[in-house]
Amino acid sequence: MSYLPNGDKILMNKIFVFLCIFWLAGCASLNLVKDRLPPPSPVAGSGEILFQYDFPSARTVSVAGEFNGWEWQSSQPRAIFLKKNEKGIWQAKVKIAPGRYQYKIVLDYQTWILDPYNPYTIDDGRGNINSLLVVK
Repeated sequence: MSYLPNGDKILMNKIFVFLCIFWLAGCASLNLVKDRLPPPSPVAGSGEILFQYDFPSARTVSVAGEFNGWEWQSSQPRAIFLKKNEKGIWQAKVKIAPGRYQYKIVLDYQTWILDPYNPYTIDDGRGNINSLLVVK
């Protein structure tokens, strides 16, 4: 940089410092995002299925499907309600017998959605598409 006039050297140094700060901020932001993202769900392990989702504005999250008689209300004994962890991720571990099951996620007792982390779906034969869980 010895061939640059003094004013240009100062400008280049400022640009370099700005780019370094921008790069460091980007790395830190990426780590924060990666910490918040749950791994794909559902996840099988040690005889249990882990359901976990990132629904920051939800007040309640439940899983309803063939494995629990499609129960989703708090008054129903087999309803599966997820709890929000310290990172804001909704989670529940559930023992489910081996088999193929249709299910959906229920947000705030009213909105039924496909599992956003499970690419496998199935038509129930009545015009509904459900998420598909295969437990081995």
